[in-house]
Amino acid sequence: MRAGFFKRVAVAVGAFAAVVSFAAPASAATSYAADECTSSGNAYCFVIHYNSRSATSNYSASSCFVANRSIPDYYGYSPNGAILVRFVFDYGLISGNYNTCRLGNSGEGLEVKNNAASASNGECVASYRVYYSSGYQGVNQTFSPTCGDYWPSENLSATLKNENASAKRL
Repeated sequence: MRAGFFKRVAVAVGAFAAVVSFAAPASAATSYAADECTSSGNAYCFVIHYNSRSATSNYSASSCFVANRSIPDYYGYSPNGAILVRFVFDYGLISGNYNTCRLGNSGEGLEVKNNAASASNGECVASYRVYYSSGYQGVNQTFSPTCGDYWPSENLSATLKNENASAKRL
């Protein structure tokens, strides 16, 4: 009688272990952000563009990502461990300026990290520095402020083009 009881317990424990081992792992919810700028209408932001500036224009005809703060990792961040916020390019983020982030939607929805080709700095005082590695490390390029004028955008250096991992507000 006792042997049967232990056998049933062993079978039950084995079945429970099998169910637990095949359960899907818990994962964080993911959201996407293209706008980290708190300036009204995004009038004074640092803009990083998906495409290069063309040879015949002073603008990059592509989607963009806007911010007016340092971004230590263009991959994104987790504010609480339960949500992952990924940084992506979006279209039409600058109001009142027809050309910036509005001429084309190429790159829309793609991740910002290691996908940018140009940038423009519409802030009035702060410069921005784009870095090759996360955490503001490695080769970098500085963009001076233009105070609301996103003209012209500057192409990232050959080393940084599609190798952008962070940007620091100076």
